[in-house]
Amino acid sequence: MADRNRHVIVLGAGPGGLACAHKLVEYGYRVTVLEKESYVGGLARTLVRDGWRFDFGGHRWFTRNKALNDWFLRLMDGQLVEVERISRILFNGKYFDYPISIKNVLTTAGLWTSFLCVVDYASNTIRSALKPPEIRTMEDAFVAQFGRRLFDMFFRRYSEKVWGRPCSQMSADWVSQRSKGLSIWTAIANALLKPKEKSAKTLIETFVYPRFGYQEISETMRRVVEQAGHRVLLETFVKKVDVSDPGRVVVSYDRGGRTEQVAGDYVVSTVPLPSLLIHALEPKPPREVVEAAKSLEFRSVITVNLMLDLPRMTRDTWIYCHDEGLGFARLHEPRNWSPDMAPAGRSSVVLEYFCTKEDAVWKKSEEEMVEWGRRDLCRLGVVKPEQILGGFTARAGNAYPVYSLGYVEKLKLMRRHIEAIERVAIVGRGGTFRYNNADHSIEMGLVTAQMINGEVSKAAVLDVNTDLEYCEKNLVQTGLGGDVVRPAAPASAAARP
Repeated sequence: MADRNRHVIVLGAGPGGLACAHKLVEYGYRVTVLEKESYVGGLARTLVRDGWRFDFGGHRWFTRNKALNDWFLRLMDGQLVEVERISRILFNGKYFDYPISIKNVLTTAGLWTSFLCVVDYASNTIRSALKPPEIRTMEDAFVAQFGRRLFDMFFRRYSEKVWGRPCSQMSADWVSQRSKGLSIWTAIANALLKPKEKSAKTLIETFVYPRFGYQEISETMRRVVEQAGHRVLLETFVKKVDVSDPGRVVVSYDRGGRTEQVAGDYVVSTVPLPSLLIHALEPKPPREVVEAAKSLEFRSVITVNLMLDLPRMTRDTWIYCHDEGLGFARLHEPRNWSPDMAPAGRSSVVLEYFCTKEDAVWKKSEEEMVEWGRRDLCRLGVVKPEQILGGFTARAGNAYPVYSLGYVEKLKLMRRHIEAIERVAIVGRGGTFRYNNADHSIEMGLVTAQMINGEVSKAAVLDVNTDLEYCEKNLVQTGLGGDVVRPAAPASAAARP
């Protein structure tokens, strides 16, 4: 068992970093959390404006890991609601159920189009059986799973909006993570047999959600850490992570216009691996590691958050927009996640516009983005201009790790370098450059704390979210099923803004 008097420095106060800090506090470690922003939660933040609450992009809690789920339910006891997942695809002005429903495709697209899709898929399956294709790109993977017609209808346009490049230039890895196990035959089986236990993660029908927004998860963990006497320092920008002394790690950071330092026995980093951590390390990594880091990039997101003078716009949790004439890629209606996300009798919507830092979209002003969002929403025909009461934007520059062709070898170079540093671990979407959901990042943070405490190996941290059956691995063996530290009661519902 490790010495519990050690000091651990956590870089980033998103769900993964705070989960790690929370578990370390439970073990008895001293913890300091450094966060660049003025809030906790990272990409899983909740914005509050005039009585409305908006999640940045929308995040659900769902995991097949029972021990992890039990831990979460104890942490968030009394703060959760259950949500029915209703997701649709908007394609050429028509709405299709997502996950894809054969009955819905037949009635919406028409019998002839549906017949062509099935014939195309069958032909593709026969060709693949005779000569298995090389699955290298995102396009290869989608076509192999669904056939080219369905790829063009339901995957190509949306994917290219998100990534800003053709699917032929993206790695197949993203498809494996997001839609493993889905095909036409899966959809047929789901429609006809309606199995009680769905095998593919995108067939989730319900999930739980914090009634006042997803940031409540991070705020709850933050209260645990701070009430135990540990520090969560906001508006701190990490400049250097000095690992030259084998006995300790020294982190230099800017805060309030001054450069400060904190020394510890271990650093857990959730900050962007290629764009920050690699460049902050001292001694500097080898040239090939730095060059690999420079060549990887994140996709950025701007959300347009609109307040609506109507009780409900749709029944959807998400709508994926494949129409090329509309700028946003996805929308969600917060009230459909929790009634407490909007004032009584009113609703709201979050539109996601994907871009790259410093491109034309990123450079648009808030006023330009809000006006774009107004026009796009009115074109859907579900809202009148006079029903849009106002809006604002939020931005994230390091939102989606881009799985470009050749990224794997570059990522391996960086990870091997980090793994060789005994006192540094990486966690979360940005920290590992892996497309984690928030539950994956929380699990990774908890497992990292167990690793520091001597219960599991360092390799176990990066094993999280490598099982593509959506966390089927039961981590009871690693102790996640134990008691959970909960904070003092949060503010009552009546006191919430």
